[in-house]
Amino acid sequence: TADQCSTGEQKALLVSILLAHIRILRAAKGKMPILVLMDEIAAHFDPNRRHALAGALTGLHAQAFLTGTEARLFEDFGENALFVSVADGKVSVRSG
Repeated sequence: TADQCSTGEQKALLVSILLAHIRILRAAKGKMPILVLMDEIAAHFDPNRRHALAGALTGLHAQAFLTGTEARLFEDFGENALFVSVADGKVSVRSG
């Protein structure tokens, strides 16, 4: 059961359910959801799970907004990502 899993394992289970739901919506409606939004999605994931997450989201070919406090957690997205940072009231944008 989920209560016997680590925080990272619980989060991986939840993300798997979310990704499956997105695929079901695509199959049922014939199109992707307009937007996938995930807050602090990479927190508690080890490097292997972060890599798998990047591959799964990239494979969806959907527009996704992911938030996090550490850019390094999203390195596996590489060129498939646009990084937006806000610091001291200023916004900066860089490609992956």
